[in-house]
Amino acid sequence: MANSGQSAGVSSSAQAGQLVDPPTGAVGIPTNLASLVVSFAEVVTATAGSLPFALRPDSGGSVSAQLGAAVSCAGTCYAIEPSGQLAPSTSYAVEILAGSLQFLDGKPIPAANLGSFTTDSSADLFAPRIQAFTVSAAEGCVSVHLAADEVVRAEVELGAGDAQASVTSDSLASTLDFAKRLPDLPPAVQAQAVTRIVDRAGNSTVSAPVVLDLPPQLPRIVITEVLANPAGSEITQEFVEIYNAGSESVALGGLRLADKSGSDVLPDSALPAGAYALLVPENYNAADGKDTAPRDGTLVLPLSGRLAGDGLSNTGEPVQLLSADGYVISQYGGWVDVSATGWSGMSVKRSSFDACDGPNAWSQTPTPATPGW
Repeated sequence: MANSGQSAGVSSSAQAGQLVDPPTGAVGIPTNLASLVVSFAEVVTATAGSLPFALRPDSGGSVSAQLGAAVSCAGTCYAIEPSGQLAPSTSYAVEILAGSLQFLDGKPIPAANLGSFTTDSSADLFAPRIQAFTVSAAEGCVSVHLAADEVVRAEVELGAGDAQASVTSDSLASTLDFAKRLPDLPPAVQAQAVTRIVDRAGNSTVSAPVVLDLPPQLPRIVITEVLANPAGSEITQEFVEIYNAGSESVALGGLRLADKSGSDVLPDSALPAGAYALLVPENYNAADGKDTAPRDGTLVLPLSGRLAGDGLSNTGEPVQLLSADGYVISQYGGWVDVSATGWSGMSVKRSSFDACDGPNAWSQTPTPATPGW
């Protein structure tokens, strides 16, 4: 959408931040917008006494906005709070004013156009409705599914006895599916989960409580890399890399590697804290000359036959590391198709040890395998 309301001295080519919500080009934004969300590359502060932002309409004039509290997002984000109601059916450019914001080291943030949106014809005076709300716990993460009748942000309060914790969505949407590390709550008990959703106008709704079964205490073993399409034989050269992200050595005997067609029991062995292990087929050849050899000292654990049931599917197949009694310790959801010939010998990798399984937690394009690194 063209922006004819850009003020002099405001650059759109060298932005110091980015408008996250409403997204640039959004329409139908309520005139009683409670806050916007802006992301920056790092932490920022407002200079003394300033209102750092202007919401500038095409028709001239502007609505000032202050830097609010930090909010959960994929980067460093803040709520931006307008000082008044917006005009109906109007396009607004969101601008940083010169000399009003700075980074923690005191470096000033230049004036910039962060994006634009268009308001609805009226205010939003009604609370959002919850259409679906489910919560589950697995692989040390709590996963939330929520559907509402409009765009919302969600905060989920978790309670187990006297212990309380919360998780918050990183985005606003009418359908939210997100996962966060499971907060510090008692293991192997039933907890209650309640969500509070807030729409763009600040209207809120609280759900009825739902039951959440918390898993027992599980080792901090993480599936970190999956090679389903090796350069060598798929019968012998596939691998699943795991990492001990805990502080103590873990006995692996009795744990199971499973896919949709079957599972293998891991042999008796110990994985030290901070160490990797490779789960491989029983005839794996570390020196086949076609695939990257494991890093020296990496624990290599041959499993019976091929991996899991009948090997790993190149088109993307969920793989789970399970406890002896069937709880999910870690998993890869099979998010990436690696069947292309050019991806032979390349693997998919988890973005961090703490990343909960989901499409964004894994490399979207295969890269050369790094077994044991």
